[in-house]
Amino acid sequence: MSEDIHEVAARWHTAQLNDDMDWDGFTAWLEADPRHRLAYDEIALLDARIDDVLPELAQPIEMPSTPARRLPRWAIGSGIAAAAAVAIAVGIGFQTSRPEAPAAREFASAAGSTRTVQVADGVTATLGAGSRLSAAATGASMRLHGSAFFSIRHDPTRSVTVEVGGYRIRDVGTRFTVNAADGVLSLSVEEGKVALQLPGQSTETIISAGQEALARSGAVSLRPVRIASIASWRQGRFVYDQAPLSLVAADIARYTGQPVTIAGSAASRSFSGVLAPGDRAAMVSTLTQLTGLHADSDGQTVRLVDRTGG
Repeated sequence: MSEDIHEVAARWHTAQLNDDMDWDGFTAWLEADPRHRLAYDEIALLDARIDDVLPELAQPIEMPSTPARRLPRWAIGSGIAAAAAVAIAVGIGFQTSRPEAPAAREFASAAGSTRTVQVADGVTATLGAGSRLSAAATGASMRLHGSAFFSIRHDPTRSVTVEVGGYRIRDVGTRFTVNAADGVLSLSVEEGKVALQLPGQSTETIISAGQEALARSGAVSLRPVRIASIASWRQGRFVYDQAPLSLVAADIARYTGQPVTIAGSAASRSFSGVLAPGDRAAMVSTLTQLTGLHADSDGQTVRLVDRTGG
């Protein structure tokens, strides 16, 4: 794989730290060539591995009397060669008596498509469009941005956790879907049970099969959910039953790869209905017809507002 592809992958990976990340461009680049996704996954894995061992490198160790050249953490300006140098340092240059930290992996789905990944033995995740997942090699700890459906085989020796939007989900063997945006989380369980911990709280709420949890503003509510409608986007449609409009807008934005926001009190309004996948204009048009919201656009971002100005 050419060095140029890795350089571009590194730039895209670092750009995700910025608020003005060009998700449209990133999606187009991922889809342009299968080698691009492979290069991106390699860069994300390398960066995660460096993060894992940084605390280890900070520990005092005996060094040779001859001054050794300091190997900095890779950066975009230094190119992929620096990344390789640090990979060597992590792998063999700084051996200590402690076991090597397990590598982490990062997965991303493009706009308009889902992606199913084998995170670890018995742990599978299907990413909703425009979502990202980072996971420890063991699959015991994951961090999600967006939406995903998880299938986790029961293993009494293992507890799996998923962090998303400040929320923490603990699972020992189940199938569930989660969607989070703007501080709001929806969690539906198809099989088994999961424990949900809200940001800044130590207690957990148990959600069982056939239940949906809706968490926002430091509170969580439970209600029954139709099993057949859980993660309906896997079957090519978006089915909502009293879903906060903030999550609906986030789904449209991630699916189309174009920004969609919702203003004021309209964000917390509930929506029930079905949206067919399409481009942003078509999905927003359907939503405004069903809700009475008005769509304002500045040429880049669509902003949904209440027709009365809310």
